[in-house]
Amino acid sequence: MAIPTPSPLDPSRFIHGESGQSVLFPIATPGGLRAAVCAHGARLLQLVVPDREGRPRDVVLGHDSLERVLGGVPSLGAFIGRYANRIGQARFALEGRSWQLPANDGQHCIHGGPRGSRHQMFRLVSQSAQAVTLGWTFREEEDGFPGDVDLAVCYALSDPGTLSITWEARVTGRSTVLNFTPHPFFNLEGDGLGSAGSTLLQTDAAQVLRLDATRLPTGDIDPVAGGPLDFREGQTLDAARQVLGTGIDHCLVVPPGADGGLRRMARAHAAGSGLSMEVWSDAPAIQVYSGHGLSGELPSCRGKEGHIYGPGAGFCLEPQQFPDAPNQPNFPSAVVPAGETRRGTVQYRFSAGSAP
Repeated sequence: MAIPTPSPLDPSRFIHGESGQSVLFPIATPGGLRAAVCAHGARLLQLVVPDREGRPRDVVLGHDSLERVLGGVPSLGAFIGRYANRIGQARFALEGRSWQLPANDGQHCIHGGPRGSRHQMFRLVSQSAQAVTLGWTFREEEDGFPGDVDLAVCYALSDPGTLSITWEARVTGRSTVLNFTPHPFFNLEGDGLGSAGSTLLQTDAAQVLRLDATRLPTGDIDPVAGGPLDFREGQTLDAARQVLGTGIDHCLVVPPGADGGLRRMARAHAAGSGLSMEVWSDAPAIQVYSGHGLSGELPSCRGKEGHIYGPGAGFCLEPQQFPDAPNQPNFPSAVVPAGETRRGTVQYRFSAGSAP
């Protein structure tokens, strides 16, 4: 099958009405990596890497205009905060006070609620040929969480094949809870080239958070050994889904690195393109999502080049804090005191060759 060369996204299709300026920021390296980041949601809309034959492939799902971003899948490519994943019953207690949040996932709050970062137009902080930094300020009176948070997130490309996403968040006013993660949907065969279910996934996670029927952690942490989410030796996403009997949307616990810094959390491989992607981070856990929630409905699931994103068109590997940590005393704390700054890094490292 002929592999089409992905066209660069057109900045003129991302003009923001209030400013009259484009809110699409292309970046590229001399070695042929290129990406496009949109200020809305600080979202990654395109990431082009060479396959085993040296042909460029766009390995993330996305939309090709601001209009389609605004009417599209809210999490697609977005940088998620101030609290990624779920907070149970949309409430938690902190420093002697109970905080009630907007519920936007049944009775739970997911991805920071309706005023979370995936719904916001970030400001441009800086841009160079290979990097762009965007900023947003979360305010207590707007999103219902305690405290104000100044966030800066940087996307940077480096040869031979690395996308680094680094973030810095400073808390003022009151202490708060934070959980940030990037949310690209990957297809290592290429955007629009069928299901990503045949992707081979390997992780070093020995444990998984147990979920209830609403996908909220119960507080229990189970071993993955002998279960459908044991990816330590590598298995395809489809194989895991078949045994699980439902889509994968689970948080796997990865042992920390020796020095507390970056360590490899997962590796994914696509046989057709020969592309492998390693995920490196300093986060304690990684959410694995099989993309089964993509519905194929229009217009929200219309992607680049007219592609329609149906179930499994892309998968997500999201390094993060534990979901519902504010309500689970045995989980690592996600509390950040007022006056303090937190930083985090996620790297997606690409190579082309044999399977793990």
